[in-house]
Amino acid sequence: MLGTPVATLQREMSEARQARGPCWVSRVVLPAPHDSDALNIILDAVRSLGNSSEDYKVPTIENVHAQWTGYRAGVGHDEPEPDIAESEKFDKLQAEATSPVNILYLHGPAVRRATTSKLAQLTGGRCLSPQFRLAPQNPFPAALLDCLVAYLTLLYPSEASLNGPVPAHQVVLAGDSSGAGLAMSIIQVILHARKQQGTMAPMLLFRGRKVALHMPAGLAFQSPSFDVQLNTLPSWPTNYEYDIVPLDPPGYDSDFPTDEVWPSDPPRGNYYCETSMLYHPVVSGIGARDWRGCPPIYLAIGSKERIVDAAKFVAQNVAKQGMAVLWDEYELMPHNWPMAFPNHPNSEKCYHSWAKACLRFVDSSDTQTCGTITTFETSQERHIEVTKLTHLSTADVARLMKSKESSVQPFTGNSVPKSHL
Repeated sequence: MLGTPVATLQREMSEARQARGPCWVSRVVLPAPHDSDALNIILDAVRSLGNSSEDYKVPTIENVHAQWTGYRAGVGHDEPEPDIAESEKFDKLQAEATSPVNILYLHGPAVRRATTSKLAQLTGGRCLSPQFRLAPQNPFPAALLDCLVAYLTLLYPSEASLNGPVPAHQVVLAGDSSGAGLAMSIIQVILHARKQQGTMAPMLLFRGRKVALHMPAGLAFQSPSFDVQLNTLPSWPTNYEYDIVPLDPPGYDSDFPTDEVWPSDPPRGNYYCETSMLYHPVVSGIGARDWRGCPPIYLAIGSKERIVDAAKFVAQNVAKQGMAVLWDEYELMPHNWPMAFPNHPNSEKCYHSWAKACLRFVDSSDTQTCGTITTFETSQERHIEVTKLTHLSTADVARLMKSKESSVQPFTGNSVPKSHL
């Protein structure tokens, strides 16, 4: 898999196959909101929070394909998807929902239908998963724009939408891996809009009318990646022998096979963005300094993940600024362990804690910062102070980011002709 060209990996990790088992899946298209400020509000945050040296490609606003997922009771694991209209599937999905929870799930490298159906079952709600444009062929901020459009469409649906308007206090932004990073990018955009307009409910044009850009009820992440370069902080090399992710991001090695999407044209040093954008606050969570006004966050992380330092640094910063953080660490666990090892007791425990956090945020329960570490052998919890998760200071991380940025070189690929791939 590590030697598979990027476009091939993207096709293999997509969710084009039919659904089976106890889940409803309704495929929808969220129409492009051409009469909208969604792109402008992102670009304004990028310009205002940057240093004027950033380089990025301004995307077009396009339709966003998405999937609604819900729990389908009373069927076996091999039960085929019924041959009915997508609207009818959505109606059945809604009929089986038992709570007001709406999860906007932003996936990592792979679409997570098993994960969204599990969360829908445990929360009694439903999940909407946008199939946002993928990098490297669609660099920042294309994916962020698609995800913001999906969020706004939940709140303010088009006439063609299957769902009615969903109040922001019933929406949880959730995700795993790089999807969690996208969710935090949305939060930075909303926080910036609040400051610019001097109000908790900044206004923007969306589908031809002025609407309020409210914060979601909360954020709920599993194995979050808050560093788009991945290997900036010390846990990347030190946890190498324990984690299940490769030594370096696929495609950065000179021997990695090229294809029609990677290397990019012109070549750049990162899949997701230009090198000048690596640590911009709207790109990487470790580059953001101000989280005041952020909704409560649940973070589940394995102690042996290579990206654990980035998660610790961001969670600690958020907590130190007085925002609520639920830190849920699992001893010896690697990246995305609930998906990789679903039968492990700590995988089931993580899913239940993840769903409980979503319910708690939507129920508007008072959330106080707390942290736990779950032991590997006995699944017992012990307390950890969230404001003291890491010794890495803001100055330390700034120095490491500067050093890494200066070392990143454009990837030009190897000499293998594309016709031989």
